[in-house]
Amino acid sequence: MTKFVVTGATGALGSRIFKNLIRLVPASDIIMSLYNPSGATEDIKSSGVEVRRGDFGNPSTLDSAFAGTDKLLIVSYPSIAHELRVKNHIAAIDAAKRVRVKHIYYTSLAFASDSVATVMQAHIDTEAYLKQSGLTYTIIREGIYSESWPLYFGYFDPSEGKDEVLIPYSDGKIAWVCRDDLGEGTAKILAASGYENTTVLLSGDKPITLLEFAQIASRILNRDIKLRVVSEDEYFKNNLGKQSEELLRAWATTYKALARGELEKVDPLLKNLLGRELRPVEVTLKEMLDAQVGDGGKEATARYAK
Repeated sequence: MTKFVVTGATGALGSRIFKNLIRLVPASDIIMSLYNPSGATEDIKSSGVEVRRGDFGNPSTLDSAFAGTDKLLIVSYPSIAHELRVKNHIAAIDAAKRVRVKHIYYTSLAFASDSVATVMQAHIDTEAYLKQSGLTYTIIREGIYSESWPLYFGYFDPSEGKDEVLIPYSDGKIAWVCRDDLGEGTAKILAASGYENTTVLLSGDKPITLLEFAQIASRILNRDIKLRVVSEDEYFKNNLGKQSEELLRAWATTYKALARGELEKVDPLLKNLLGRELRPVEVTLKEMLDAQVGDGGKEATARYAK
């Protein structure tokens, strides 16, 4: 019998991992580590899993949350604040080591190991710390969420009536992949044997440029959506008020990573794990636009604005 402990199970990715893991292993073998157990979702409450308090910001709670378990899933802390993010990840890794967890799984991001993107730096530091911890690990580099397209697409909000998307530095390809597919694939890795001391990539299978993305959006909206590469200052001025200057400047580095081809890598692992075709980004985009969910990236960036 293998005991699993899962963090971040109320978030966008973690909730989907939990939904799939509960189908693969008995509920009695799963523990949810939540910083606020009273905030457990109805799915968690009705599942029969054990819920423990585990707060990254209060490391003493993590020992009891992780105790007696074999596999720990650390869903990365949702913040672009480098020091805070790494501090919380280290707290979880150290606690796992103290209570002798056998195998840690960490959800990283699908940028390069030498990425120039600000959002990847805390992941790079966490990966290095995990590799040096002496614990068995699996680093899962999660592909870019299809649902986060407004964030990468210049904070585009179709309800504003604007037909021009401004991005800084450069266009580039992204191998988009939806959260549901990522959640299922990650759960299958967690429940399986193998993957010891490896870094894996769960990507989409069809990388497209943001210009190609604009052409797809044009067809769906029946509007001519144009993409224009501008200076960082113009990008900042265009989005002033949507996010803080600090976050906008940090996010602008993502387009430097696009220029290097960091997000275009395709790996067949996810498709093989699922045993079916992946959900195309076009489908997610159409559903979100049809439902008028173009929110200028508010939902996507809310996770990072801490």
